[in-house]
Amino acid sequence: MQFDPVEAAHFSMLSRNPFPHMLIDQALLQIAGGDVQGSQFRKDALAAAGWRHSSLVPFGKYPDEAASAFNRLREALAVTEEPAAILAKLKQA
Repeated sequence: MQFDPVEAAHFSMLSRNPFPHMLIDQALLQIAGGDVQGSQFRKDALAAAGWRHSSLVPFGKYPDEAASAFNRLREALAVTEEPAAILAKLKQA
């Protein structure tokens, strides 16, 4: 899957078109099958990508960290859509 780069400014802007991080977020949920499995995979993938905060902390509070984590996810998703492979790739770096 190919996504545009995520910028820290995206977390404090409004747009009619979804920003890349929103599309990546949706892709993570779909890859693992949605519902509880998708939510857990999303949480695990974000943590492996470097997001150190709980799911209750908005990305806009730490936009640079969020952009970095989503860009790492973007790179992993460009290589594979297999959940285990995505997590393995994120944990390598």
